[in-house]
Amino acid sequence: VRLTHYTNCISAIPKILSNGFAWVPNRRCLIHLLVPGHDFSKREPQQFGMVSFTELAPKGAKKHCEVFGNYGITVSEAWARLYKAQKVMYIDKTGPVIDALAVIFQESYKDLATKVRFPDDAGWQMAYTNKVMASAVVGSSLWANLLQLYEYLEPIENAYQQEWRITQPLPLYSYADSKDAILKNVSPPRGWAQVCAVLPVQPGDILEFVCSTDDEQHLRSILPEGFSSKRIVTV
Repeated sequence: VRLTHYTNCISAIPKILSNGFAWVPNRRCLIHLLVPGHDFSKREPQQFGMVSFTELAPKGAKKHCEVFGNYGITVSEAWARLYKAQKVMYIDKTGPVIDALAVIFQESYKDLATKVRFPDDAGWQMAYTNKVMASAVVGSSLWANLLQLYEYLEPIENAYQQEWRITQPLPLYSYADSKDAILKNVSPPRGWAQVCAVLPVQPGDILEFVCSTDDEQHLRSILPEGFSSKRIVTV
């Protein structure tokens, strides 16, 4: 599988190559249907950041690019496997699949609630949205596994994206409020961001780049050393 990450700014390409992909929190907007009795408005389960790619070939990614941008970085399969890229599972918001999942989630949620020893404590409350807390502290392995499953769910209306995800393995709560602020903090990475806020890439991890014919020469001129010999696919 050839996976491409798209961005809407050509200047982001050299920043990603030099500093790494930034983990960006993403709401999947399904948990309120699976567990309607809990308020997840402030934080969805496992909302600790992810990096998204599409398996669409550049010529067939027009609708995807209208949303995410026209400048692409295609990574190698070996790199994607190293960081455990996983294809997204798209589900309808109504019908037998989400109905069945809702039963499983709600039964597990009830079990989790009986194991949260201090319901008013903010730390124990993390178990509802943090699979590490749910498993290691509260002892609810089923809920923890459901939270991991939730990381890769997406509403079916976004199925055109043909998305794959690499999710942040660490439960980081110190994200900025906006994507722009996050990118500023990791370009270049500072403080804790040097350790865990980016997903690094090396020249050998990149197969090619994608841009318009008009942007090809400019993109080639700004690629960092080691990446400038990579193929550029124009669309």
